[in-house]
Amino acid sequence: IVVLPASAVAVGTLVSVRTGDKVPCDGIVTEGKSTIDESSLTGESRPVNKSPGMSVSAGTINTGNTRLVIKTTATSNNSAVSRLIRLVEEAQ
Repeated sequence: IVVLPASAVAVGTLVSVRTGDKVPCDGIVTEGKSTIDESSLTGESRPVNKSPGMSVSAGTINTGNTRLVIKTTATSNNSAVSRLIRLVEEAQ
């Protein structure tokens, strides 16, 4: 296991997200079943169940009891959260 900053994670990298950890980049779950707190993106107060094949977004939190392995589909600079921040900044 290698610990890297989110900005150093390339597309296609397999990332381990332990319980309580933030998802570093947008991606697809390849291993594990857990719940993700997406309230930072969607405002939804209930955690969402995630299992292999489902997408997860950067900045969300693994609140379940199981580690997830995620294959990244975007860099942290190109994530849903980053795009949302850029849109808000442009609107101001």
